Amino acid sequence: MYSRKTLGLQMAPAEPASATTPARTQLFRAALFVFVISPIADVALWFIDRVVTHQDNYYPTAVFMRRWLQFFASPSLAGNDSWMPMRGALAWFEQHPGGRMFEQLFFVEHVKFQYPPSSLLPLHALHSLGIDPTDALLNGIGWFVMLINVIASGAFAFVLASRSANHAAFRWHWGIFGALAALSFFPILMAFRLGQAQVWINTLFALAALSYVLRRNALTGVLIGLICLCKPQLALFILWGLLRRQWRFCAGMLVTIAVGGVLSLAVFGLQNHIDYLHVLRELSRTGEAYMPNQSVNGFLNRLFHTVADPSVWQARGFPAFHPIVYGGTLLSSAVLIGFALLLPLRADSKSGLLDFLIAGLTFAVASPIAWEHHYGIMPAMYLAVMFAFLSFGPSNGKSIALAALAASYFVTDHWLGGSWMLCGVLAVLGLMYWAGPLHAKRLQG
Repeated sequence: MYSRKTLGLQMAPAEPASATTPARTQLFRAALFVFVISPIADVALWFIDRVVTHQDNYYPTAVFMRRWLQFFASPSLAGNDSWMPMRGALAWFEQHPGGRMFEQLFFVEHVKFQYPPSSLLPLHALHSLGIDPTDALLNGIGWFVMLINVIASGAFAFVLASRSANHAAFRWHWGIFGALAALSFFPILMAFRLGQAQVWINTLFALAALSYVLRRNALTGVLIGLICLCKPQLALFILWGLLRRQWRFCAGMLVTIAVGGVLSLAVFGLQNHIDYLHVLRELSRTGEAYMPNQSVNGFLNRLFHTVADPSVWQARGFPAFHPIVYGGTLLSSAVLIGFALLLPLRADSKSGLLDFLIAGLTFAVASPIAWEHHYGIMPAMYLAVMFAFLSFGPSNGKSIALAALAASYFVTDHWLGGSWMLCGVLAVLGLMYWAGPLHAKRLQG
């Protein structure tokens, strides 16, 4: 069985070989749902969208996976959603040494370059070596980075299965399951299709989850620190680590951020980093109403109609400021982050795997802007919470939890529009609390 320290929950005794749902059956059911039922639903949803209703609103996962597989034959199959504004920002800065790129690009020209200056370091390094960071090159690198994500997810499932008395015999099967599940997961594929730096972030988080379950805390901190150089809201992990006295984790994270920060300051100057804080403040005031923003902020913007049509992307504009949207975003973020930081401390699950994953998902969904591809970090969460519930003894609660997990996976693995993906994200977050901190607390009480 898993140790409590690994998953952060109390585990039921291993089921005997004669149990009504043995490990082989559980593996078969998981594979049936992910690799048969979900793809059939994907095709059915595409058919309804294109043939029955004559619309073009559904993004088929199967098509995105085919595009990833065929990328090197047709590099144009991937976009430049991140690369174009990043290249533009770097080109402007090189033409205006010491200039205020955020002041000009974001506030004057309204270009939605929203990454910190440190995110430009890889492109700056390529350019310094005389290598042109074209879409084809960056997406080609992203192809291999995504492949690493697939391998890391498979290794993560392999480790979890190896530590289970019920599933150790099928650890290789679970490893293959985890890899293929990640390869076919919509947010991961969407990030690659768009040409997104999120491909790197998703992979770094998958590696961090694997590193954490292997108890390589310093390496985990380094990996999370690398994410922070592109996605600064995950710097909240420092507070998470300090509260849990994860000193090696904090050291790895702080050293990585410090090295990256010094390099970024040396290249782009202090003023651009100060200006980036103003960008973050502006983004927090309005967020985005565009449908793929699957955050509480996105839901509230759509609820209060801060834009005329949330299905249309505003390339150079933001929603109108709405005090209820702003206040609701701040309140929901404070509650979500407060729960993630403090609730596990009251149970026997602090520093466990689920505690770590709860923090990672919370820091993503609590952001004002959380695009659908930002949830490409979730395969590790689905795998961990699934193994947690499978380890429980038979009960109605276990059946309900697994059904809820399947429903959550369905609405995150398929683009249904609205705020369905947000519902799926919050559902799996709640299930991780149930399997971890809340369950442990109930057993203790």
